[in-house]
Amino acid sequence: MIGHNSSDASKAALTEYERAGLAMVSATSTSTSLKGDVFFRTVPPDSVAGKKLAEYAKGTLNLDQVVIFSDFESIYSDSLKEAFKKKFTELGGEVVWDVDLRAKDLNAEDEIERIANQSQVKGVVLFPSVQTDSVAIAIAGANNQLPHNQRLQLLGGDALYVPDTLIQGGPAVEGLVLAVPWFGGTSEYANRAKDRWRGRIDWRTANSYDATQALIKALSFGDATREKVVEALNKVQLSCNETSGEKLRFWASGDPERESHLVQVAKDAPAPIGSEFGFKEIEKRESNASDCYW
Repeated sequence: MIGHNSSDASKAALTEYERAGLAMVSATSTSTSLKGDVFFRTVPPDSVAGKKLAEYAKGTLNLDQVVIFSDFESIYSDSLKEAFKKKFTELGGEVVWDVDLRAKDLNAEDEIERIANQSQVKGVVLFPSVQTDSVAIAIAGANNQLPHNQRLQLLGGDALYVPDTLIQGGPAVEGLVLAVPWFGGTSEYANRAKDRWRGRIDWRTANSYDATQALIKALSFGDATREKVVEALNKVQLSCNETSGEKLRFWASGDPERESHLVQVAKDAPAPIGSEFGFKEIEKRESNASDCYW
């Protein structure tokens, strides 16, 4: 089967699939706590995204101290936070404190003002779940109310890599840097999908396409018993032309042999209807023909 959307839903379902020996290919669940003999995913785990974002925060932005806003009840949010913290600390950075986006007494303006009064804190990291992304956008809005020279650099995870962030956040999210699993840009797949669906598709659609292609490949090996499908997925190797743009195969852990991308909210990027801002890729890697084949 292909699914589920959130890491929390996938974790709850995985126990049943393990019991039944049924292969599970997730396109959107990134928590590092998701592991099992029947578990596969086409999206890089939080350990990859957290490390990438921490390296950019410390190495490129030269941030020494940050405050993290996360969803304390979400395994996705927690694993991304821990991955970021681990790498950021290794690089000499410090997470001054964590804030729970679900806290009933959370006041965005008060929290941002408290952070702004800490002279060494120059960055805020937003790791909401899909249930708390609107709270994260409210934090960005409060930051945008500060005098321009006091505004904090915003960073975040892929839960915010959706059009609603741009539409609802507006100028408040300009400059926000996210670690994401896919950036279509002008790839052949992205252009074909745009023509078919009459609009831009996102990373969830792209990775779901890849999950479907991986399962189709596994089924094509013949005799599609549950056990043989799991075995076949361990052997799947897809070129860029067979996926949404990046080659795909799975490690023994079920994680894909893929890296995260960094995108930033900017005006000079294709924007969804209802916003003047879009996502553009930063730190784009040089690629060659060999990157598309195994």
